[in-house]
Amino acid sequence: MSPRRSWWSGVALSVALVAGCATSQGSPAPPTKVDEPEHDAALAPFYRQTVNWQPCEALQCAKLTVPMDYRRPDGPKFTVPLIKAAATRPGGRLGTLVAGAGGPGQSGVAMVKDIAGTWPASVRERFDLVGFDPRGIGGSEPRLTCETEGEPTEKAPEGLPLIGAEVPRTRQYAEACLRDTGREVLPHLGTDDIVSDLDVLRVATGQEKLTYVGFSYGTRIGQLYAERFPKKIRAMVLDGVDNTYLDWRNDTVEQAKSVEETLHAYAKQCATRTDKPCPGRDETEILATVDRVLAKADKEGDGASLREAISGKLTFPADWAELSGILLGADAPADGRSDGEPSDAPEESTDTTDALTVVNCLDRPHPADLAPYEEAARELRRVSRLSSGIEALGCAFLPTATTPARTVHADGAPPILLVGTTRDAATPYDWAQHLAGSLRSAVLLSNEDIGHAVYGGTSSCVDAAVSRYLVDLTLPATPARCATGTGG
Repeated sequence: MSPRRSWWSGVALSVALVAGCATSQGSPAPPTKVDEPEHDAALAPFYRQTVNWQPCEALQCAKLTVPMDYRRPDGPKFTVPLIKAAATRPGGRLGTLVAGAGGPGQSGVAMVKDIAGTWPASVRERFDLVGFDPRGIGGSEPRLTCETEGEPTEKAPEGLPLIGAEVPRTRQYAEACLRDTGREVLPHLGTDDIVSDLDVLRVATGQEKLTYVGFSYGTRIGQLYAERFPKKIRAMVLDGVDNTYLDWRNDTVEQAKSVEETLHAYAKQCATRTDKPCPGRDETEILATVDRVLAKADKEGDGASLREAISGKLTFPADWAELSGILLGADAPADGRSDGEPSDAPEESTDTTDALTVVNCLDRPHPADLAPYEEAARELRRVSRLSSGIEALGCAFLPTATTPARTVHADGAPPILLVGTTRDAATPYDWAQHLAGSLRSAVLLSNEDIGHAVYGGTSSCVDAAVSRYLVDLTLPATPARCATGTGG
């Protein structure tokens, strides 16, 4: 996966294999919708703070202080790192644009370092580009940490054939999260609190109204910001649209279906979209290879790792040559020889599995009983051969959200531009369509291709439409479509 693409990635199907933190304390409910909390005397010190930008390499860095609990702003605090790439044509500067990274768990600071020199010139000329590490992530303090030691001593529970073997490791991991992060800190890492932080950032960086581009998980932040602060938006682009409306089970199942569909797209188009050997001559042969290597890996106890490796290379066609190498290598004879080229060594991930698990589970109510997770495992295995069935188990021991999944309407918001890629393994296109139907001011730009979160170099058509909107607030004519690729 290229460095640019790694910042966009959403919740990978096979990432949430470890669980979170066992506690009866739930994630706090979102604050009541208030148009201008900056006028709340208790929050004034945060909204009125001076952002002290200092040089850091070729950019500028600073820190933002926010309350850990917005209901107790005089209590403990988070320190959130910021980064700014100044507008390249200061005389024509329009203001500040905040970029929200994917994950949950990816660093917005690292993302801005990566994209500052590659985004369309028409936008970089006119805006200071600002990124932030969400609370608990990257350079923020305190930081989410979950370090386990040794093997769990608990025995696997009986009567749970699909998930039982993972329960001891899940509980051990939960105890580590509680110990290392803090029982009072972890419940305040959910997206509702990050939305509050974003509004503090808006005012602290001098924006009367927010200009925001969110990718993948960053679109969840954007949606909930629009719902709570609809009149505080100048322009908002949500690219690779996440969902806020599905419950814990359906969220995981719908993504598993999209991963399976993208696997079929790879099997159909491998020969035409890569210049490397494919693990079969056509879709049928390639899918047979996938089934064969998975069966072999399951027998050897490596099925979960192989499923994760395959899923990690499915989202972007640019990674399909590596995916073919993984499959050909796994299908090679015992002597290790293969007709295809070996895949490169796995790249270090730029998101954190800890945040991916914890934040997602804080954002949706979920059961504490293990039986529903066993039922979910059966459905996950039914809808996708790349699902190990234990993806949802990560929430079993985490604090649960106190508000249900919700549909975003954002009444009173200005036009918001959605970008949905028609074959997206990370955030299914259906999610973008659903938001376009519920968000009254939304315009959906459909990118007919395979991929995820494409603004900034993947599609010249998407780049032109999004940049025009950000600068001039001019929306594309509907129905808005970009025929970037074959569409899957």
